[in-house]
Amino acid sequence: MPISFTIVRSRMARAVTCALSALVLAGAGTALAQPATTPQATGSGLPVIDVGSWTVTPFGDMAFSGDLDSATGGFGVAAGYNWRPQISVEAEFSTLPSSETGGLIEIDSSLWTFTGNLLYHFAQRPWRPFGAVGLGVGHGSVDVDSNGTASGIVDTADSQFVFNFGGGVERQVHDRMAVRGDLRYFFGGDLVPDYWRLGVGLTLRVGGR
Repeated sequence: MPISFTIVRSRMARAVTCALSALVLAGAGTALAQPATTPQATGSGLPVIDVGSWTVTPFGDMAFSGDLDSATGGFGVAAGYNWRPQISVEAEFSTLPSSETGGLIEIDSSLWTFTGNLLYHFAQRPWRPFGAVGLGVGHGSVDVDSNGTASGIVDTADSQFVFNFGGGVERQVHDRMAVRGDLRYFFGGDLVPDYWRLGVGLTLRVGGR
């Protein structure tokens, strides 16, 4: 897993961040101009809109590509608030344990991230697409045991700001339950890798006004 980043990648990340931020702000302004709506009936097949409600989304995921040498599985949980009919905010914690062995050197790595994310839902349909953008902190650690000797053991860890963007789709299956899938790209730094993350979760509405 490379731990260095080129100037080109840094500039690309900044450009993507600015572009997505502008897009999200534009969408937020449009949503704020719309009046709040009441929940749709479950019989209509449309997602239930409940402004002011809270959600919990446990999920499993698969990380791949980017700085990762191979795909690895992980899991996490997100707590969200439906701020507007189309806008939700979420706090998310996820972890990505992995292990890789090659030759005489065994490398064990692990990663966790804590991010705040903004989700923008585009349409009132049975399958409801959304875009996501977020910022937070990630912590990566690597343990290297060379030839099984104490003198060859090197433990390193680092924390970095992380930025993610992507999108997905949500399907309401009950007035308090929905299934969700999304694909996001995470930008890290040093021991916090860049990678794609494909996740599937179950969103539970736990409260509302």
